[in-house]
This record gives sequence, structure tokens and C-alpha cells, in this order.
Amino acid sequence: MIVFDRRAVLAGLGAAALARPARAQGFPDRPITLVVPFAPGGSPDIASRIVAPKMSERLGQSCVVENRSGAGSTIGTRSVIQARPDGYTGLMGSISIMMAPLTMDPVPFDTAASLRVATVLGVVPYVLVVRADAPPKDLAAFHAWTAANRGKLNYGSSGNGTPLHLGGALYNLQTGADLQHIAYRGTGPAMAALLGGEVQMVFGDLPGVMPHIRSGNARALASLVPRALPALPGVPIMAESDPRLAGYDVYTWVMLALPKATPDGPVQRLHDALVFAARDPANAARLAELGFDPVLDTPAAGDAFLAREQAKWGDIIRRAGIRAES
Repeated sequence: MIVFDRRAVLAGLGAAALARPARAQGFPDRPITLVVPFAPGGSPDIASRIVAPKMSERLGQSCVVENRSGAGSTIGTRSVIQARPDGYTGLMGSISIMMAPLTMDPVPFDTAASLRVATVLGVVPYVLVVRADAPPKDLAAFHAWTAANRGKLNYGSSGNGTPLHLGGALYNLQTGADLQHIAYRGTGPAMAALLGGEVQMVFGDLPGVMPHIRSGNARALASLVPRALPALPGVPIMAESDPRLAGYDVYTWVMLALPKATPDGPVQRLHDALVFAARDPANAARLAELGFDPVLDTPAAGDAFLAREQAKWGDIIRRAGIRAES
């Protein structure tokens, strides 16, 4: 007959529980949904799919990436803001989550006041791309092309009020060009429209456009941030190409955010999981190759960052008169 020592069994169960840090405090005990408020193909989607497996490993539960696109990211963002604040629904968002609402009238929600940040994964530069067979072969020729074809050239964006939209709007504002804006549901669809000839250019995020540059289907004409890009040696800087474009600076970032009332425990657990996933050597190399500058700050620093970005871009959007319908 087998005799069980009850105290030994209970001690063993306690040790097993301690060996599973993901469940030691009860969170998570079921899969987590990472909402990407765009169609597949842009920076948040690409980053989410890189880090989700290692996040799952760290948490002991699956992290499922779900695309909920539309209305310049506001559909997916609102769904997370309104989700139960228990840590099981997070937003893998870009700068558009706070920029798009600011272009709408009325403003549908205050992003910084409605979300809390687990961490900022990284900052991502933007690039001007045209199709490989487009007439301009360099940035000077691009400026001449847009000046000679006012009102006749289209640019694609990932939605109204997104940085892809703002990139063209700022170019129009600073140069007097009359590029026509066409909104899509993400960088991927915007790039498909470029390759299909529906639009003549995209002011796009580096991870979203890089595969098309590497394949030879698209040509990078300019860095839209005020620095050269190691991933694209020799590509000039937009802000340095013309005195009218001084100060031109378009970028995005990717952050993991949660409903504002989410408790500290789940926020910290998700912060730790994302940092673990992003610092995995293979993931870190892949993110660097795609142009991500890692941040991986604390939740408090992430909240402060989001508030600063909202104030900065809100002022630019107001001064430029950028509206969602434009």
C-alpha cells in the first residue's frame, strides 16, 4: 500500500507553484490578446508577431495577435480602452493611437487619459518611397516632379490622422505641393496600392516598407527623420534637402498599452514579458534590422512619454490644420 505524507505533498505543491512565476499571483491564467489597430504589414503588426512567442513563453500563456483595423486606428484603440481592465486585452499601438483622434471633430477620446503604458518597445523612422519605375530617381528629382504635377499625384497612408497621412500633409504645407491623400487600413494595403499604381508614393514606416525596398519593387528616396538610416546607406535626409523642409521629422513608435484602470500587477507582468521578448538575442537582431531603436522603459516613463507626444503632435496638427477628412 502506498502511503502519502500530506505535509510533503503540500510542500511539493507550493514549490511547484513558486516554479511557475507566470501564475504565482494568478495572472495570467488564460490567453492574452494583443490588439493591433491596423491591417497586417506595419510596424505594430510586425513587432507584435516578433515578440508574441517569447512573451507567451515568459507568461506561460498564449499571446494572440489580433488585427482590428479602421478609422485611422481608432476602432482598435477604442476596443481596448473599453475592454475589461484586467490585463488580458492590450494594445500594440503606434503614434497613430493618439494622433488620429486629434484630427477628428469631435475628438472621440483622450488617448493619454484613457490608457496606461506597459512599455514603449521602440521608436521607428519613416521613409519616403516610390515605385521602382517611378520617374524620380533621387530626392531632388522628386521635388521637381511634385512641383510640376501639382494636384495630379497621390500618396497612400495607413489611415486618416496617421503618420503616413501627416508625412504628406507636412510636405504639402512646407513646399506648397498639392499631393492628394488616399487612406487605406494600414501600411501593408498602402504599399499594395503603391505597387499597383493607385498611388505614386508612400511616406511609410521603415519596417513596413523595407521588404519592398529589398525586393527591388520600391525605391527609398529620403529619410523622414533628421538622421541617416543605417539600414538604408546613402539615402538622403528630407529636412536637409530643401530650406523649406527644415524641421521635417516624421516617425512612429510601438508601445504596449492597457485600459487605464488596469492594476499595477498585470501591467508590470506584461512589461517584464515584453522586455524579455525584445531582448531575446534573435528578436533584438531582427528588430534592429528593421530599424527599431529600442526604448523598453518603465510603465511610469511610458505614461509620461505618451502624454508628451500627445501634447507635441496635437500642437502640430492644430497649427497645420490637419483634419481626418483631408
